[in-house]
Amino acid sequence: MADIALFISEQYIKDNSPINGNVDDKYITSTIYLVQKLYIKKILGTALYNELNTEINAGGVSANNVTLLDDYLQDVLLYYVLAEGIALFTYKIENKSVVKKTSENSSPIDSEEVAMLRDMYKDKAEYFAQQCTNFLCANATDSVYNAYLNPGSTYDTIIPNKNNYKSVWALDDTNDYPKNIDIDYGRNNY
Repeated sequence: MADIALFISEQYIKDNSPINGNVDDKYITSTIYLVQKLYIKKILGTALYNELNTEINAGGVSANNVTLLDDYLQDVLLYYVLAEGIALFTYKIENKSVVKKTSENSSPIDSEEVAMLRDMYKDKAEYFAQQCTNFLCANATDSVYNAYLNPGSTYDTIIPNKNNYKSVWALDDTNDYPKNIDIDYGRNNY
């Protein structure tokens, strides 16, 4: 993880979310890495993701990429970190079992409430992800966000999403868990 730059700071997450300031940064950092790999790379595509990563690691981010990071990606990252991190921040894996931490001044919530919060944050993240995609589509030219237009052509290239909304479809009335299906692709790709 050392060569992967954080596109958002742990402090920004704490300052702009309901995450308590005493939450250990290592939990937030690992969640940011996860979110960047699972979601941000799909929004940006391989080339633009790598460009941002390289610029941040080098300590010099272009003006266009500062706009992308500050005006668009921060909101996406914030809400995806909340959505993905809520279970991580609630449950801990210890030597003998998975536990839910509690304190004297608080009461734990049940798994249904955790799922409801996760869905709420994920909905917000998808909204901001679509705003980011719309911005990139509107502003991508050969000179600005060229890496978005040309994500690469190797076998491991990730092509940017054009639609970041997901929908849960119940395809029958069995007890199987519904699948998240990209709205713009449907079942043909699954």
